[in-house]
Amino acid sequence: MSQIRKYLLFVGVLIAVLYATANFNLSDIVSLQSSKSVSGQKSFHKPYVSKKPTNTLTGFESTPATDYSPSHNLTAAAGDNQISVWQLPEAAALQEIDAGADFQAQSLRFIPGSSLLVAGGVKSDASGAIWFFDAVTGEARLQLDEPEPIQSLDPHPGGRFLMATADSYLKIIDMKDGNTVTVLQKNSPAARGYYYGNGQYLLQSDTLSLFDLSKRSLVGTLDSVAPLLFKKGLDGTTFAWLTAEGIAVITAAQKVKRFFPLDTKGITAFDIEKEGSWGLFLLDTQKLAVINLSTGKAVKTIALNASAIDVTISPDGSSAYVAYSTGTVDVYDIGQQNKIRKMKQQLKNLFGATVDKLGQYVKPLPK
Repeated sequence: MSQIRKYLLFVGVLIAVLYATANFNLSDIVSLQSSKSVSGQKSFHKPYVSKKPTNTLTGFESTPATDYSPSHNLTAAAGDNQISVWQLPEAAALQEIDAGADFQAQSLRFIPGSSLLVAGGVKSDASGAIWFFDAVTGEARLQLDEPEPIQSLDPHPGGRFLMATADSYLKIIDMKDGNTVTVLQKNSPAARGYYYGNGQYLLQSDTLSLFDLSKRSLVGTLDSVAPLLFKKGLDGTTFAWLTAEGIAVITAAQKVKRFFPLDTKGITAFDIEKEGSWGLFLLDTQKLAVINLSTGKAVKTIALNASAIDVTISPDGSSAYVAYSTGTVDVYDIGQQNKIRKMKQQLKNLFGATVDKLGQYVKPLPK
């Protein structure tokens, strides 16, 4: 019995150490200090963003598209015909899906509240295709052929419909049966189609025009100035676009457009957190900057090892994905959520080992 007590004491101490490690970080304490209010706005809380990548996703030949499912804690990336799924912080891929030698993925999205993963892209004959997979099992559920390459995908907030952007058209697909609901022409080749306003409107990114899907009529635009860069967050409710003078942001919390003056020179990609107070910006492709939108100033800058193509914040705000043309994605922690997930996984593994260890001391119950 003394051996059991000693082992349990060891386990208890180890758990306490793991808990303290996951929750105590001096840089986090410093980063959570509030700055003074600016022009009557709420105090700005400097976010914690890890100085170095906590994970690197590899195995692709082109710039990967990425997405994250908070409900299943699954991270997915796709480049060329390879689609990989991870349950970070585990380094080994949970699934590696081959979408076929003639397919190159250009967009990848999880369907909200499910493990369904959708990839859109181009085939070797210059036509398009949309693949539906179960991210947990890797099983292919459905393939839809399209006459043109698929540039982007955007799931409806309700999870049933899918907006697909091709070279010259926008298509809404009923994912229950794969049937086409409606097809609309794009404003320009550069436009991407997105759901807006709980899925009531279709937004075209080049002109920021809004089309009422139920009334089938144009209702206006979000801005009179065409954007230089546009981003809809993976959370599905955050919209932002750059102009020559600064950045405009619409969030679910605010529901109105807010404009922040900003020096946009050198910004090649960006994403905004869901509260709309700060964002991540790629500067000259070589630096990742955390910028306080109220002041337009960088509160943290991270030097990158190579030229990055894109930066994206996960739907739950726990991670940032920096994608490179070399076929890799660096994952940076935001806040403490990933550390807590890692601690839970460590405790799960530890308790499993503890049960195995104690088994040698425990006599089987009498029948």
